[in-house]
Amino acid sequence: MKIEINNVAHGALIAAAIPRPYDAAHSMVISRVTSEGNCMGGVIYDDYTVGCIFMHQASFSKNWLTGNMMWMVFDYPFNQLGVRKVAGVVNSRNEELLAFNQRLGFKEEARIKDAYADGDMIILTMERADCRWLKIKPKVYGEDPRDE
Repeated sequence: MKIEINNVAHGALIAAAIPRPYDAAHSMVISRVTSEGNCMGGVIYDDYTVGCIFMHQASFSKNWLTGNMMWMVFDYPFNQLGVRKVAGVVNSRNEELLAFNQRLGFKEEARIKDAYADGDMIILTMERADCRWLKIKPKVYGEDPRDE
């Protein structure tokens, strides 16, 4: 299995699952794929402001997030772009996704009441200093050696 960068078909698939608009010209995608090329899950980055970028993830397999994938997901915004923080939005009614993001290290920074038809919009952020995933170093960039 491997990790792909900017696969437009994967970006569209991830965006449809969120759901969220996807603009391949202004977004970045990191996806993990099976040996057959099927998308297991991935992250779309958009709304880059130099100091911050938004991340949006979707999964299609329980095993899509490995240490190597986590390192790549956070290496791009923090090390390659140099942002101070990454952000994402979650519907307050989606308790499972909220808990998942909090386990990753995201913290609630803001809440917009009634932004969704059925709940509040929670804006989660993570600062570089709080990102434990950057301590992981991949053995092979773009591939996950644990899958062999």
